Formats: sequence, C-alpha cells, structure tokens
Amino acid sequence: MDKTPITDDEVLYRRVPNDTNFCKIIDGKIEVSSQAFSDRSLRPSVDRAKLRENDPRRTQRKPSDGVVSVATRDVRATSNLVQNDKDGKPIQSFTVDVEHVPIFNDPVEPNNPAHAEIYTIPMCDKKVFRKLIERLAQLARGRWEIELLH
Repeated sequence: MDKTPITDDEVLYRRVPNDTNFCKIIDGKIEVSSQAFSDRSLRPSVDRAKLRENDPRRTQRKPSDGVVSVATRDVRATSNLVQNDKDGKPIQSFTVDVEHVPIFNDPVEPNNPAHAEIYTIPMCDKKVFRKLIERLAQLARGRWEIELLH
C-alpha cells in the first residue's frame, strides 16, 4: 500500500496499554496520560480510523488495551510548541503534522496499512516533545473509543 495524504477530518486511534503508566484517574474518571503518547523516535504512532474500518478493536493488540481517538485537524492545530533558550526566550517554533507510514514486512511490528505518525516540523528535542505529548493527551481526554477498566 502506498502512502496517502491524511485529511484534516480524519480520526486517528491510539492504543493505550492497560498500565498505570499510561493512564490516570481525574475526577473519578480514567484519563489517558501523556506517557501513552511517548515514543523513542519522537513520532507517536496512530492508526487512521478509516483504514481500520472505523473499528477501534482493530487497533488493540490485547483485549485489555484501551483505544483513544484524536482528530487530525486538532493535532495539526497544536500551537505554541516552542523551544526556549536558557533565559526562557523562544528560539524555535514547531508545527505539527501527521504522516501515513504503513508497516509491511517489519521484523518486529505486525503489518499495519493504517499506521501513521505524528511529528513536528522541524524535528523537536525531548523537552518540546514532552509538551507535544501533553497536548495530545489533552486532545484525547474523554475520547475513549474502548475504555480501560479501572
């Protein structure tokens, strides 16, 4: 499958393992933590819902996994991502986008034609990435497609 453009109106799914590192309880409700969007390559993986037949169960790896959703438009509208100098003055700003990166014949990952990645332009450092994943968790707040049991 070739890479295809991701439109602003698309829904993106993120798998959330049933682990206290990836969720927290706020006002008696379980909410996704920013750590649920953490990624070593600073490019959180998501699935394009329409390429998963709008079925969040297809994003789960285990039946105990939760799945949250975010809208591509909201991800791209993430603003005020900046890198500051040692005095706290902004020196670099970042935009956020989503790229279709289908997975096929990977030695570790299962085939996934719906796979996409959220990334910054230009590529950010770990400090800015922490701000990004905090924003992604805010976008996903209350958007459980498959809720974790608590």
